[in-house]
Amino acid sequence: MKGRNRSWLATAVSLALVLVMALTGCSGTNNSGSEGGKTTNSGEGTTTNTDGAPVTELEGTIKVWDWDEAFLTKMVPEFNKLYPKIKVEYTVVNNADYMQKLQSGIASGSDVPDVILGEMNYRGQLFDLDVLDNLEADPYNFSRDQLLDYLPSILSNSKGELVGVDQSITPAGLAYRRDLAKQYLGADDPEAVEAMLANWDAFIEKGKEVQEASGGEVTMFASFDDAYRVLREQNSKPYVDGTTVNLTDRLQKPLETVFKMRDAAILGKYEAYTPGWNASFAKGDNIFYPMAPWSAKWNIAANDKDGIGRWGLIPAPEGSYTYGGTSVGVYKGSKNKEAAWAYIQFAYMSDEGMTISYKEFGNMAGTKEFFEKHKDWIEAGTDYDKYFAGQNLNKTFIEEIVPTVKADPQTKYNAMVQTAYSSLYPLWMKDTSITVDAALEKLKSEVKNLAPEATIH
Repeated sequence: MKGRNRSWLATAVSLALVLVMALTGCSGTNNSGSEGGKTTNSGEGTTTNTDGAPVTELEGTIKVWDWDEAFLTKMVPEFNKLYPKIKVEYTVVNNADYMQKLQSGIASGSDVPDVILGEMNYRGQLFDLDVLDNLEADPYNFSRDQLLDYLPSILSNSKGELVGVDQSITPAGLAYRRDLAKQYLGADDPEAVEAMLANWDAFIEKGKEVQEASGGEVTMFASFDDAYRVLREQNSKPYVDGTTVNLTDRLQKPLETVFKMRDAAILGKYEAYTPGWNASFAKGDNIFYPMAPWSAKWNIAANDKDGIGRWGLIPAPEGSYTYGGTSVGVYKGSKNKEAAWAYIQFAYMSDEGMTISYKEFGNMAGTKEFFEKHKDWIEAGTDYDKYFAGQNLNKTFIEEIVPTVKADPQTKYNAMVQTAYSSLYPLWMKDTSITVDAALEKLKSEVKNLAPEATIH
């Protein structure tokens, strides 16, 4: 694989100097959250200053809403070992319900968490509510320079304020079924598979060969949406300026490529994150899937329980991208901002918290320091590597995928574009008489209906 012998030091330097990246805990439409509103109280800390040194005892009660109950039940007791006087009241909220519940709480003024998560699909909408504190101001005094270079753009609001840190970086490539790659592409080694897919034209041509050899039973991607996610994000660039949304400039090229894939019959008929799509990982009728670090747990292991040794990971043709991701910020109206920040620092950036978060959940912090200090963790691999025939997934992400990651700044209009697209793409996938130009014009119309005040190009 390209860059396989690149030294860690060189990679660390590239992390600091070049476009680098963003895991997750959640996907673009991750359905991994627990249901309902289960609330748990834990503990009753010493505070730390911005470099982690203890300065004084800290007391208070904070509310945390999160969809990963396993993370909460493990992390909160560990947090309370260092901060015994901070009481954490956490509520498990399905990520699909999170934004609505949050807006209801803000409107009523009665139930808003101190620690607020922003999943990528609605992150811009959250940021534009202007309810998150600037983390570079008092009492936090956190510097964006501590983050990987590509992250501030997707953790800042429209005023340029840094309003979140990353739950886990989400640089993404392509997971693939080794058995299908061997059968239809003639190779299953990541380096060989990557070499034969130098660009999307080559990908499409290989897809045609697979379609013919399998009698139409095996496709390259499981869904139109899978292909779109990859192509949209690797073509990342700002396209919202105030109330002007330039969809033609932003989406014409990725849509043209996805429609070529559709017309070549190399895309499966599943809709992303449906039961059929989930089952397809084990079924074996599609070769490639978008994959971020969180995908090994939530997509591969969860959906292909017998898939040990069955998978591989490569960078996507023509560049890397972000896939999902979650910001973590502090509510402006919080009465316990320092306690909320202590929780965020511990869970997502401290050595103690990241020991748990990385080793048990596979999360990688979005700070440069994490990669400078924990090279040994990356070298050691994780338990999910077994699904990938021992391929060191996180080393592949860091060395092969991170250097070309791009990410769009997020506003409410980005969220509206995604909402409009999600309502339209199933028809684009099924009705091959719909052209790229017609699809783009329909998308513009739907976005205009959601945002009548905006100028849509």
